[in-house]
This record gives sequence, C-alpha cells and structure tokens, in this order.
Amino acid sequence: MNFLTLDSSSKRLIVGIKSENKEAGVLLNSIGKHGAFLMRAIKNLLEYADLKTSELDFLGCGIGPGSLTGLRVGISTIKGLAYPFNLSVATFCSLDMLAISTLLPEEKGVVARKGREGHYYWRRYRLTGGKLIRETHPAFSPLEELANKLDLDETIILENAEHLNEFPEINSRIARPPSIEDLLCLTEESYRHGGLVDLRELNPYYLQKSVAEINWEKRYGKPENP
Repeated sequence: MNFLTLDSSSKRLIVGIKSENKEAGVLLNSIGKHGAFLMRAIKNLLEYADLKTSELDFLGCGIGPGSLTGLRVGISTIKGLAYPFNLSVATFCSLDMLAISTLLPEEKGVVARKGREGHYYWRRYRLTGGKLIRETHPAFSPLEELANKLDLDETIILENAEHLNEFPEINSRIARPPSIEDLLCLTEESYRHGGLVDLRELNPYYLQKSVAEINWEKRYGKPENP
C-alpha cells in the first residue's frame, strides 16, 4: 500500500510517505510558512520512494483543529494532488497526533491546543492496551470552562510550556512532538476504519468563529435564528 500524508495544523509541518518497502518523512519547524516548503517536501519524498502521485493508493490529511492558515495550505495541497488522479483522502484529528505521541500506557488525559482570545481546542483520550480511545469529539472552550471540565485523575497535555501556568491545580505536561511513525500510523488507521471523505467535503475543523464573524457580531449583534 502506497500513501502520502501530512499535517499542517501548527507551526510544525510534518509530511510522511509509505510504500511497499520504504517509509520516510519530513519534519519542519517552518514557523507557519508551510506554503514555502510543502511542495518541495512532497516532491523529495515521492522521489525517495520512487513513486509518482498516480501510483499512490490514497492520501492522508490532518484537518485540525489548529491554525486555519496552515490547515488551508495543507488541505488545498492535498486536493490539488488528489483531484487529477481521483485519489481517496483519509482524514484524522490533528490533536490525535499529540495524544498518541504523549499519553502513557493506561493514562487518561486531555490534549489542549491554544486557540484565540483565552480559548482552547481540546479532546479527551485514554490509551488502553496500546490503543488510543477517543472519549469526546474535538471542542473549543474558554479557559475557565475547560478547567472546570477536567477530572482530578487526568492529565492535561499542552503544546507550549508558557501555557502550563494557566492550569495550576491540574496535573499537566508538555506534549512530545509527534513522529513520522505517529503520522503514518494515524493515517493508516483512518484509512482502514473508513475515515475517507469526499474531496468536496474536505475542510478543516471550524470550531471557532472567524475574525470576520466576531467583528460582524461586535458591530451588528448576533444574527437571530430563523
């Protein structure tokens, strides 16, 4: 089985490829400038695996939640690769990568990624028997609301050390950066369990309102439900 996969939901860009006899990947701390590096990384990986795009069985893509700018770059690139060859796309939640890379065996925890204006994206997990159990859907909550949802027996896993002091009474630690192996594993799991999407419906998780929506509501008020 041959596939190429990526996640562009944070400042770290991660791209991987797996063929019948090769696995490889690229990890770039691109500081959000994914568009400048992504196609070059894909080209190099295809050449290394001695594959053409048409020879891939499917593509993989993390759909967030995270940086909408980074996600749009990654998703539009995947669409551009998939459309000409009618390739399927297996999607996965980008928070899952932080969970699978960081949770300890039999540990229960919440992976949280800082959003805008004192909010966090988050999802609750358990790692049982080596299997990642997703206990909730991805959510977007204010800091205080998220803190109140946390159980005393679970760990909150954060991306940056600067956010640890926002959860002073909760067991917390920094996420381990996901590996190429984590990326390939999640993509293959999604493919095998039917996580394929129609290209017309391949979009990032929209869990928070855009700046334009927020500014509109500040100026004109929230729209009334029909």
